[in-house]
Amino acid sequence: MVTKSERALLLAEEQTILARERTMHSYMQTGLAFISIGLLILKFLEGSAYLLLGSFLALIGFLELGEAFRRFTIYRREVRELRAKEKRLGIEIWR
Repeated sequence: MVTKSERALLLAEEQTILARERTMHSYMQTGLAFISIGLLILKFLEGSAYLLLGSFLALIGFLELGEAFRRFTIYRREVRELRAKEKRLGIEIWR
């Protein structure tokens, strides 16, 4: 039998994982925005300063996407661990 505190702990872990997923999506959104602005600068503005600025913004965007991917791999591992714990306790949070 699963106690209320164990069930509450599982729900809290689930909420934490979902918050981390939202953070990962924010990193992706920010990265794509930086890449877009960088490419717009490279496409429509001329000059070495604009070339440097556009390249720098695109680089920041790709770094943000890399961080999002790193967080995604951590997220997948945590979800697998939580589902295994749910299975051991006989609880299904997600159907």
